[in-house]
Amino acid sequence: MKSALLLSTALLASAAHADVLGLTAEAGSYITNDGEDFNTYYGVALEHPIPLIPNFRIQHQDLEGKFGSANTKIDTSYNDYTLYYEFLDGLLWLDLDAGLTLRSIDGSIGSVDVSDSYPLGYLSAYVTFPGTSLSVGGELKSGGGSDASITDTTFKVKYQPFYFTGIEAGYRKVSEDIDDIDSSSFDVEFTGVFIGAFVDF
Repeated sequence: MKSALLLSTALLASAAHADVLGLTAEAGSYITNDGEDFNTYYGVALEHPIPLIPNFRIQHQDLEGKFGSANTKIDTSYNDYTLYYEFLDGLLWLDLDAGLTLRSIDGSIGSVDVSDSYPLGYLSAYVTFPGTSLSVGGELKSGGGSDASITDTTFKVKYQPFYFTGIEAGYRKVSEDIDDIDSSSFDVEFTGVFIGAFVDF
């Protein structure tokens, strides 16, 4: 009972600081494999001030590369569907979100299909430097269930010199260890930098 009351209080406090209705969209390029592979990403997030109802975010990431001595083509492109709550929204220059993500992978390893969906925990934290348009932080998605271990870590710098638009850049590491896909398994890691732009209404 106490836990439910504390959660409700936190969500109500968050809603008091939230926008009436917020929409954020982002797009850019993720550069992996020592600069040899360029993968695009884009996403949209919808936020609202209604207590107890989570916000929604959908993201797409192309994730392709060639690995190993045989230059095997690995494609684990995915869509992420995230439900999350804002626990802090600009309070003391901090933004803190947490929730759950369903990652739907639609890809292949060589000729083997690797399409499936996996549950991940989601955490996002950013701090804005007072008096500036600059914020830094990161995002973590981790989980996968009994047949997978997936960790997606993002460190990001955002600069928003204009009221609605800005640029973002940073570093990402995506580790995937997945079993029992078409009676096979794989362990792969994508690392690299990304750069993009966003709009925030």
